[in-house]
Formats: sequence, structure tokens, C-alpha cells
Amino acid sequence: MIVEHILQGFMYPFLFLSMYFQLLLLTSFFENKKKIKDEEGREVSIFPSVTVAVPCWNEEKTLGSTLDSLLALDYPKDKLKIYVVDNNSSDRTYAIGEVYAYNNPGIVEVYRESKQGKHNAVNLALSLTRTDLFGCLDADSFVMPQTLKTIVSYFDADEKVMAVTPCLHIRNPRTFVQRMQAVEYLMGVFLRKAFGELDAIQVTPGPFSIFRREVFEKIGKYRKAHNTEDFEITLRMHKAQLKIVNSHKALVYTIGPATGRGFVYQRLRWARGFLENALDYKDLFFKKKYGNFGMFTLPMAFMFVFYGLYASVFAVYTLSSNLFDIAKRWLTVGIHPHIPTFDLFYFNTTVMSFIVMVMLTMLVLVFYIGNQLSDDKQDFYRNFPMFFFLYPLFIPIFLGRAVFDTFTKRKNNWVLQDTKSLSTT
Repeated sequence: MIVEHILQGFMYPFLFLSMYFQLLLLTSFFENKKKIKDEEGREVSIFPSVTVAVPCWNEEKTLGSTLDSLLALDYPKDKLKIYVVDNNSSDRTYAIGEVYAYNNPGIVEVYRESKQGKHNAVNLALSLTRTDLFGCLDADSFVMPQTLKTIVSYFDADEKVMAVTPCLHIRNPRTFVQRMQAVEYLMGVFLRKAFGELDAIQVTPGPFSIFRREVFEKIGKYRKAHNTEDFEITLRMHKAQLKIVNSHKALVYTIGPATGRGFVYQRLRWARGFLENALDYKDLFFKKKYGNFGMFTLPMAFMFVFYGLYASVFAVYTLSSNLFDIAKRWLTVGIHPHIPTFDLFYFNTTVMSFIVMVMLTMLVLVFYIGNQLSDDKQDFYRNFPMFFFLYPLFIPIFLGRAVFDTFTKRKNNWVLQDTKSLSTT
């Protein structure tokens, strides 16, 4: 009983902070709802030139579809360059790139980068770039025809905008793990938009974030950054006080890991990369000059890694304790099955129960808004149970390992593909 009270005592600050965090994001969204709606009707007056880098490592299964999606962009082809950069692939990736370069002269070019690492591949493309805008598209991701034009409208509308992030979705989710991610990405649609309104976007994801080329002239090129170069360059942009916004109608699809193992390794890389990069940029924490990002969202995100791990431990302890009590009762008085009944008189009205109900209500609202923001309408109602029941099981695994590896300084080596999930259909 004492242990349970202690655990609950530490849970209250986490619950209140989480509720405050959700309220802040929802308030930010609703305060800017008209502005967000107005963004959807923008037209592009001038088409800037754009380079898109496609870094590849053993991507023969998806590279063709990725390049097809780029070539199908509704954008002037004389303003578009696509640099395919093979990073020591052992399959037919480079050969496929050569075919596309041959069939699309002046648009597609293919290169080899012998130095291992996605950041090196992207930097090679960046060193060749002479266009106004520069972006990257992972070779397992796919853009819709209007995506680039939609993103460009944000640069056209505001000269202070230095980077625009897209609206990401899982492509053709099939397995339980992919369906779980589809709901998670739907939540991300709302979060990126709300963070954007606070000028506090936390990451410019590899799938089709677009930058003004001058960003790299001001802050330098990509770095290895604990294998999460997308997060590190976002931190660097915030440190230089460069504006990042989100385009909720710029649809980009990516292939999520199909297996639990692939999902855990992907999230472990992300979580560890976040922790290590955040520690590298700890001078941003609680600094007013860095706005909402430095004062609130970055410190809160860092704190929530540990609180999220604690909450999962608390949930496991509570579930185990309840199961133990049930087993003990059955062993004492036997099993007496009966049809469960519901009576409001016995409804749990503790403070923690009330807070959890409020948070769950807000979470459902977040999913609803995310679904309304995006033009992609996936089968949310079928996928949500998989997110609700499966996702909490993965959290203690990848967060616990990420915290342990970060603070024990374990070697950080990664294989960045879950080959079982690769598909071109």
C-alpha cells in the first residue's frame, strides 16, 4: 500500500503537466483556426527553383515509386532538380537511379557517396545545389502531386519562413503495427500544426521538409547528430532563430515498420537521438530568447521521456497488482463467474480518475482534429484500438532502452531499414 501511494504521488505531476500541455496545444490551435483555414486557399505567384535530394541505401524495392511520385509533382519541370545519392548500396539502387537519370535528363541526376551515413549523402546533394529551395525525400516515401506547390505557398506568403514541414501519413498500413502507426501519425498531424502556431516545431522530418538554401549558408550543413540529423538541424535552426512552419495539406506518405522489432528499433533510434541532441543543445532550455521552443516545448519533451517511462512502470505495477489480487481471491474463495453490471454509484471518482478521463477526452479531440486537418482520410475507427492497446506496450521498451543507452554511453550503431515492411504497392 505504501509503495502504491508513493507511485501515485509521483504520477500526479505527470498527469497535470500532460493535461496542461494538451490544453496549451488545443488553445493554440483554436486561437489560430481562421488563419489555418486561410492557408488552404493560397496560390503561388512565383515558382522558385527546387532541389530534392533522395539519399539511398539498399532501396531497390521503393526507389522507383519514390522517383515516380517526384516526377509526377504538379510543378514546372524546368524549376525542379532531383539528385539521387546512393550511399554504398549492395543491391540495384544505383542502377535504378541511372535508368531514371537517362530517361529524365536535366531533371534527375544520380551520384555515389562513399562516406557512410545519410547526412553525408544529403550533404553531397547540398554541395551541388544552386536552387532557391532545397529538400530531402527518403527513398521509402512518396509525395502527392500538389505537395510541393502547397509547401512553396508558405515561402511565397512570408519571406521570414525558412523551412516548411509536411503532413506525414503511413502508406497502405496493413499489419497491426502499421495500423497502430497510422493513428500515431494522425496525432502528429495535429501536433506539428499546433507546434507551428507556437513557433516551436520540434523536428523537420526527412520525408520532404523543404528549406530555403540560405538556411545552410547561415548554419552549415547536416551533421551525423547521433543518427537523427533531422532533429539536430531543427535545434540548430531554433538556436539561430529561424522560422519553421507546417503545411497540413502537403501530403507525404512513408512506409512504416511492419514488425514490432522494426518499430522498436526505429523508435529507439529516434528516442535516443532526441535525448542526446537535446543534451548537446541544453543551452536552449528555459531561455526566453528561443521563445516557446526554448521555454516550454523542448524542456517538456525532454522531461516527458522520463515521465513517460515512469508512467509505463506505474501502469505495469498497477495491472500486476490487480491481477495478483484477483488471483489471490480466486485461490481463497474459488472462481465464481458472473455477468458484469454497471452502476454509476460504484463509479471511480478519485482525482486521478477524473484527470485521466479529461486527458482521454482531449486525446480523442486531438485525433479528430488531425483527421479533419489532413486531406487523407484513413480508417481511423478500425486502427484506433490497435493504437490504444498496442502502443503502450512498446513505450517502456524503447524509452527504457534509450535512457539506459544514453546515460551509459553505449555505442550507437544502426541499421535503418525494416526490410519486411518494404513494398511498392
